[in-house]
Amino acid sequence: MKIRKASGLAVIAGIAAFALAPAMAQVAAVPPPSFAACRATAPPQFPERWRSVGLMMPFLEGQLDIAEFVYDGTLPAMRASVYGLESGAVDLLITAGETYVLSGPAGSPNGCLSIGPRFKPPAAQWLTQQARCTGETRVGSVPVQWWKTPGTDGQATWHWLRADTAMPWRSMFVSRAADPAVVADYAMTYFPVFAPVAETNLPALVNFCKARAKPAGVPAFAQTVRDLMPLSNVDHAERAARIAALVPGLSHNACAKMTPVRWPDHFVATAVITPISFSDDPYSGLIYYDWPDAASQFAILWQGISPSFRGVVALRKGIGYQPGNAAGNFLCPAIYPGMVRPDWASAAQCQCKGVVENHPTLSPGESTQIFACPIKWQGKRIMWNWYTGAGRPIVFAEAAARGVGAMLADYHEWLPGHKVPRANFNLPKECTPENIPANSDASNPSCSDCHTTR
Repeated sequence: MKIRKASGLAVIAGIAAFALAPAMAQVAAVPPPSFAACRATAPPQFPERWRSVGLMMPFLEGQLDIAEFVYDGTLPAMRASVYGLESGAVDLLITAGETYVLSGPAGSPNGCLSIGPRFKPPAAQWLTQQARCTGETRVGSVPVQWWKTPGTDGQATWHWLRADTAMPWRSMFVSRAADPAVVADYAMTYFPVFAPVAETNLPALVNFCKARAKPAGVPAFAQTVRDLMPLSNVDHAERAARIAALVPGLSHNACAKMTPVRWPDHFVATAVITPISFSDDPYSGLIYYDWPDAASQFAILWQGISPSFRGVVALRKGIGYQPGNAAGNFLCPAIYPGMVRPDWASAAQCQCKGVVENHPTLSPGESTQIFACPIKWQGKRIMWNWYTGAGRPIVFAEAAARGVGAMLADYHEWLPGHKVPRANFNLPKECTPENIPANSDASNPSCSDCHTTR
């Protein structure tokens, strides 16, 4: 669901005219997520040497990749051993002047191919001085700081740092970037492990490759990590063993026992909604859904440490509205597609890409299905979704998001089957299907698999 930011939406004096008083009364029972003030206003310093594990989701259709990263800022250099959950692998050694493809056992590489300065070691600090922390709240069960850095065209790159260690827990990019190397090749990466280390074996590997590397011809189109996987000779058994060691409980085979997600006919949920634009901050949302009776889905939005009411997104079957005041006038443009279908995952032909079983931080005490949904008529663009085996939503992310809306939703509370009074979905008379502006997504065919559209 796209959330547009409209001017004047922060001041909605006519809230009673929305007939939202009943909806607001429900907030006490199901409070939206709250943000605490950031403990630090300056970007934290990352350690000089570190090791991490990444669970990585690509920008376009494809498999999940798992990586082990070892970084040594004294050189500087980074080793990125990347394993496809379904197939393929590549073991990279990245130095300031050269990128190498390592071969042989992961613990003792015995071959080295030089592919030129394809990548650069990551900057010592991922967060620039322009980075800003917008608050602290949890992602899943992990308390994190929400940091954003300026990206291209006014968009934001988001980094979630653990509140206890100030080390990365998750990163999300709107488009591919050069830094940090490999990580920024992917739309979103979780870091279940990210910790300082006293020393690395990278000095010996760098010396080995400088002395023994053979040149390798790489096609000009080979720009991404996945493009380089054909150069690797990692066998299937070692790839599977490395994945099991890096992210215990992660499997693609377990997808066979998962059933497609279907939303209940009624539910109430809360979520933190992350915007695309650097100038915007995350929203705390309260979501009401009633498919058979009110035929409506409402998202009520707040923003900030001391949350201020920011407005409502009101979706009916076939059309969606953004009621609000602008320049002193009440408006209710029909700029959205309609409410989401309960069977959206099946209708959009979503595919399971992996299952995490009882991982201590990624899926504690339960199973989590990670699946990708193609966006209709938009090439290979996808949406990533995490749901528990019981059907509870965890995260929704639009890879390579566009415009100035939202790109991510982290779910907090989930009350399946919970029904609110139908009066909560009342709208004023100004909200009519005829009030469709030129830039409306009400009839956008790319939305028609998941949303009801006109």
